[in-house]
Amino acid sequence: MVLFSTGRLTGNGPMAFGRSIITPGGEPRVEQVSSRHALEEFARLPYQVYAGRPAWWPPDVQNEIDFLTRRTPVAAYLDVAGFCARRGQHMVARVSAVINRRYNQHWNEQLGHLIHFEALEEENQATVAMLRAAMEWLRARGMVAVRSGFAAFLDYPYGIDNYDRLPSFLLRGNPAYYHCYLKDAGFEVEKGQVDYTAALDGETRSRYRSIVDGALARGVSIKSWREYGFLAAIDAWTEVTNAAFARHWGWNPVTRAEVRPMLVSLGDTAVADLSIVAEVQDEVVGAVFSVPDWSTMLARIKRGVTLDPDRGGGTRGALINIGVTESARGRGIALAMAARSFLTMAQQGMRYAGYTLVLDDNWASRRTAESLGARVTDNFVTYRHTF
Repeated sequence: MVLFSTGRLTGNGPMAFGRSIITPGGEPRVEQVSSRHALEEFARLPYQVYAGRPAWWPPDVQNEIDFLTRRTPVAAYLDVAGFCARRGQHMVARVSAVINRRYNQHWNEQLGHLIHFEALEEENQATVAMLRAAMEWLRARGMVAVRSGFAAFLDYPYGIDNYDRLPSFLLRGNPAYYHCYLKDAGFEVEKGQVDYTAALDGETRSRYRSIVDGALARGVSIKSWREYGFLAAIDAWTEVTNAAFARHWGWNPVTRAEVRPMLVSLGDTAVADLSIVAEVQDEVVGAVFSVPDWSTMLARIKRGVTLDPDRGGGTRGALINIGVTESARGRGIALAMAARSFLTMAQQGMRYAGYTLVLDDNWASRRTAESLGARVTDNFVTYRHTF
């Protein structure tokens, strides 16, 4: 679920001139983004990249500008610089270089991140120059490696097989050529992830009810966030997620102060009914964050385009995050929370449920998805480059 000076450049790469990094000959050129006009152009570049798509998830333009200008709660933990590549006056690629000090302290690793990456087609030279400039900015500040395609709340992985379809909420539907750009810039695949989809048919719903009833009989309390109290549920989700994901690849701790502003406005939406809190003897041991199908409200869908039911159009909800504290694992609590969430989706008229996003090697979570009758419907990757 998502900121300044130019660093020293060495070797045969582009040469630095103040805030602009110019390749020999002057074309293409790479710039560090700073002006209000450039920030607006940066945030709106996806509208050019995806203009031909039948359906895609647009960015929150103001949120991206606020992030780059450090007007968001998470800014206290970040060092950020936005970069773009231009041909003439036209922006053709963008990326943000991020140092997440909280992540690095948590994992004892000097890792930078490249987020907000978007680029037009047939702009290999410009895009690779921009990526290398952003990586040099990170390297000059002590980073020894860089990741692109996963950062808690900031970045999501690159799709490898959903180029012509609307991806699940929050996930990328990037063009296929992005992988060439990243590999030309020296990246290699670090992790794979999968997105699952379950059909909410009558037999499946009956099995879900049995799963929930079994957990209740074992003394597990399963409540929606609305039943639990929405603000209290946000705090419970924050604490459970920090505990459950403490050693989960790619995660870093988050605070109530940054999570509350992101989620509190959803209290009057179906999120309050689909998201779940689990308790055992009045102790919160599990939490789920789920969303309804927002494709008709938030996605850019071309006139006349009809989405497949398992891709959106008001018919596919998504479980975004699920966590159980270590002491409560092995008792079917994750399965029961997911089943309750999926049952509520069905009650609200949704025909499919997404289980998003699972690492290829997270077999505990993958087995939960399979037990829910879900199947893999999209695949994603995260990239890494070591300096």
